[in-house]
Amino acid sequence: MPQSHEEHSPEQAVIMGTIRERTIRMRPRRYFVVRGFLWVLAVILLFFILLYLASFIVFAMHKDGVWFAPGFGAPGWELFFGALPWGLLAILCALLVILSWLLRRYAFIYHRPLSHSFFISLLVVLAGGFIVGITAFQHDISRLAQHDIPVLGGLYQVETAYPTDIHRGTIVLLGNNGTFMIVDGFGVTSTVMPASGIEALHEFRAGDIVLVFGGRSSNGTINAFGIERIGESTTTL
Repeated sequence: MPQSHEEHSPEQAVIMGTIRERTIRMRPRRYFVVRGFLWVLAVILLFFILLYLASFIVFAMHKDGVWFAPGFGAPGWELFFGALPWGLLAILCALLVILSWLLRRYAFIYHRPLSHSFFISLLVVLAGGFIVGITAFQHDISRLAQHDIPVLGGLYQVETAYPTDIHRGTIVLLGNNGTFMIVDGFGVTSTVMPASGIEALHEFRAGDIVLVFGGRSSNGTINAFGIERIGESTTTL
């Protein structure tokens, strides 16, 4: 009489073979507890790094005036995309991919495509970064970094520097046809020649602090395609 035997599927055969070879080891419960704790810690830490990085990008774009550029049409959009911190954005995207992969451990995300968790994480990080970026948090970190942390201070200084086609200055003289003269923080004066219709958007006066968008010629004239009033000087002109 032939000897009876159980038939196993290929997957079961692999598992049974692994058991026979004694390559499966029992793990103590604390191993899984510690691993789960470290996984959660990594997710939280990575989220806060992303939140800080996103808020820094928002802060830098406000600080250097790039944030206002798209409001001035096609030239503004061109300036906006040219001045974006693409290196930081690439790091942000790479960290988002890692965060999305870590989140797939959890049941509510496990069966969804990686792209879903990526875009959900992206929306949360961008919303949180915008909220934090417009608060005083990044201003405080910027002041602290410039005095006490040389490397981080250099990052803030580079990323918040005004692009070539954005000029910050105080109006010192109003001319005819909407033209005016500004002086920047280094004492350099420039004559602003607004494009047609810009002077009607704002009622400028001496003492206003403005951002002027446009190229500056060698003779000190800025052909402005956009002007944004950002404050008023406290110094008597």
